[in-house]
Amino acid sequence: MSRMGAVTMSIQIFILGALSEGNCYPYDIKKRIGKHLDQTDAKITEGTIYYNFEVLLKKGLIEKVETIQTDNRPDKTTYGITEKGRQSLEESIYKVFQKFTNVQSLYAALVHLDKVDNQKIAYLIEDIIEKMNKRLQYIDFHRPKDLDVQEDLKDALLLMRDHAYHSIQSDMIWLQKLLNHVRSRVLKS
Repeated sequence: MSRMGAVTMSIQIFILGALSEGNCYPYDIKKRIGKHLDQTDAKITEGTIYYNFEVLLKKGLIEKVETIQTDNRPDKTTYGITEKGRQSLEESIYKVFQKFTNVQSLYAALVHLDKVDNQKIAYLIEDIIEKMNKRLQYIDFHRPKDLDVQEDLKDALLLMRDHAYHSIQSDMIWLQKLLNHVRSRVLKS
């Protein structure tokens, strides 16, 4: 999944999740997304929000509930989620975990873990951790120092390997914390 595709999916998950809790105006959801995504590099514009509302509307995942018209102001439309939208929300959250690209790709789904089977999420996280562990083993096995290349290139390759290795380790530590959190949610239910 491309970075843009992941951002779009995150926005749509966030919109559907917010609407599953009650009808809203797009602007209200824009403010909520801003609060949750302030820690990331994703800058969400009002145009992006309205575009995603239109996409979800055309797919039948959301519906217009009420439009208020006032003088000298644009119409203000309240949206709600459809049953098809609730199903899509759940499927999208699972898909984000199944198609894991990076920790940030999970942010929108984390806000809506109450809308999915946390036992299934735990299995998906375990699968991600297992795949990342295999990547670490691969990196360990393929060492650039064994290559027959120029010394400068070897140093660059070692630095890249080191960064990749520690990034994966860091993500695995975070994913283990998430797994513990999800498991505790399962025990509470």
